[in-house]
Amino acid sequence: MKRVTGTVTAAGAVLMLSGVVQAGVTLNAGRVAAKDVATVEKFYQTAFALQEVNRLSFPGGVEVMLNFGDSVAGAKANPAAQIVIMQRSSDDLKDPVPHIIFNVTDMAATVAAVKAAGGSMNGEPREFGKTGIMIGMATDPAGNLVELIQQPKH
Repeated sequence: MKRVTGTVTAAGAVLMLSGVVQAGVTLNAGRVAAKDVATVEKFYQTAFALQEVNRLSFPGGVEVMLNFGDSVAGAKANPAAQIVIMQRSSDDLKDPVPHIIFNVTDMAATVAAVKAAGGSMNGEPREFGKTGIMIGMATDPAGNLVELIQQPKH
């Protein structure tokens, strides 16, 4: 199930980045998983200013939905795709390819926020070819990859 979820999330991200969109198809959410959902939820709230908009409890754990907004009400009203954090039994990742991709306007400030919130960077952000696009790869406290993309400043 984790591999299917990750593959679907990665496929959605690839479609968004490539600009190829099927009529009537939009991204619903990006999903990550963690053994300690509360720690990972706090990381995304602190590093990226996301707000909790929904929480589902199941016998095997919880799922928390987060979205951008100045308040919980603003995040709930936001029609953008959400980040979903689901419970998993272990943070021992077998396939690190699926990940969340955030557009950022200030790479340095975002990297500082990631580190301050308990995440880490997988090397320094770097330019993608000679495009002016900066790419940074981070890891959240549960080992999920988070890609940061800053478009060229004109």
